[in-house]
Amino acid sequence: MLVIGCASQKGGVAKSSLARLLAREYADRGHRVLLADLDVLQATSLEWARRRSASGQHPEVPVERFDSVKQALKRARQADIDCLVLDARGFADAQTLDVAQAADALLIPSGLAVDDLLPTVRLAHELIQAGVPRARIGITLCCAGDLENEIAEAVRYVGDAGYHCLGLAWPERAGYRRAHDEGRAATEARHPSLRAKARAFADHAVTFIEQRGRQKKEEKRAGSQG
Repeated sequence: MLVIGCASQKGGVAKSSLARLLAREYADRGHRVLLADLDVLQATSLEWARRRSASGQHPEVPVERFDSVKQALKRARQADIDCLVLDARGFADAQTLDVAQAADALLIPSGLAVDDLLPTVRLAHELIQAGVPRARIGITLCCAGDLENEIAEAVRYVGDAGYHCLGLAWPERAGYRRAHDEGRAATEARHPSLRAKARAFADHAVTFIEQRGRQKKEEKRAGSQG
């Protein structure tokens, strides 16, 4: 089972939007997917799933709410899920480390400003210190504008901190917010150009995830042989 984690140090950086996007993309590629909403108070991904079901969107993206990562993993194994997406709470706490430790790949979204990048990098440092392999962490630039130099500066900031940053940024657009209101993912936005941008971003994210998933399997295989 492939486990994808989406976590953040602060709210408002499109973490849940990212989790929904990835769950939808893997479902569209034929995977048995479960999106685990770990924020039992807000449960925004669960509410999104209800809107999606009511509007008859396909593919189906099953979403369930869980109190803990352990419960989500147990449920996913019982249901023979092959791709589990963990949507962590909108702030860093002990659960964030649980998500990071369980994930084959952990994506941490951030805006472009230093006010967003600094806490993102600090969270990554804390996870590294707690034993999470650096290679599993990927920083994604979300809620971004179209200024290429600003995006490039953010990519350099993340790289200088020692982390991988996805090369494409996910722009902030009203069309994406409208899509989420209708139970859609960003790749299902009504405007073709928005769908194309979201799909390009998703492809970069999936490439990172697949690489980390293969790497983790190789590490486990080497450990069992050793």
